[in-house]
Amino acid sequence: MHESTLAIIDANIRSGQDELAREDLLNRLRSYDEPCITPLWVNWMRDRADLRIVCIVHKLNKLDDFLIDVVRAAAGVTGASAVLSFGGQAHIARLMDIPLAAGGKRRLQAATVNIAVTAGYDRATFDAIWHLRPHAHVQPVWLLRTYHSYDADLNLFLLARDEAAITGYVMSWLRPIEGVSDTAISSIKDWELLATGEQMIELAEEFFHLREEEKL
Repeated sequence: MHESTLAIIDANIRSGQDELAREDLLNRLRSYDEPCITPLWVNWMRDRADLRIVCIVHKLNKLDDFLIDVVRAAAGVTGASAVLSFGGQAHIARLMDIPLAAGGKRRLQAATVNIAVTAGYDRATFDAIWHLRPHAHVQPVWLLRTYHSYDADLNLFLLARDEAAITGYVMSWLRPIEGVSDTAISSIKDWELLATGEQMIELAEEFFHLREEEKL
């Protein structure tokens, strides 16, 4: 069992205070230096204009303090909620491509897909999603188990050259899988990468079972 946890924190922003909230929250995250939590990146979500923070939580009993003193204390933040994952699968090479999605000339489109799974199909559906044949334009990065969430049982993180390819992938490849009962796409508008390369490697090592060919 992993000692650490992956937390996906959604922060709701008061209308009209988007820039204020973003700058204050980023400043708080950059200055946060406690060893119990490592902030990895912040996303601006296209559909809600809110912020999403992805973190490694090394001490779960300190997460409430982080939410209260760092996230919820930021100017313009009206509330925050966290989804926890204790494991899943990832393509390590694509995980390392996240800086490309966060900026640069080869900027990639990104989205997360919340997936509801029919009870009793959990393991088979997880395996079927993760072992989908390669797609020409869409690259799965991770598939998380998020059973500690009210919204979804699984969280799929996708990178692609254009947003339309992600929609097509979900509709034609993901939703027909047996056991998938519903999906919801959240498109990522922008990024602020906080993690170092070493911290990204730590994320891969602590949370995900790497594919055999990626261990070579």
